[in-house]
Amino acid sequence: MKTAAKVFIIIGMIVGLITIIAPIIGAVALNQMKTGKPTTAVCVLVLIFCSLIGGILLLVADESEFTTP
Repeated sequence: MKTAAKVFIIIGMIVGLITIIAPIIGAVALNQMKTGKPTTAVCVLVLIFCSLIGGILLLVADESEFTTP
């Protein structure tokens, strides 16, 4: 689900390029995904401003998907 969420967030960032907030929220979410699961607040902001599907996937994703072995 992590990869699918990344894809939908990037698509939402490209589509929402006219608004300044979509790329900013998307970049914050992608940076937090590198270190671990993004906070719930960031997931909700992605859900509202960037990508509906990407935000839902981030909210329901398991913590074990974001940890590196």
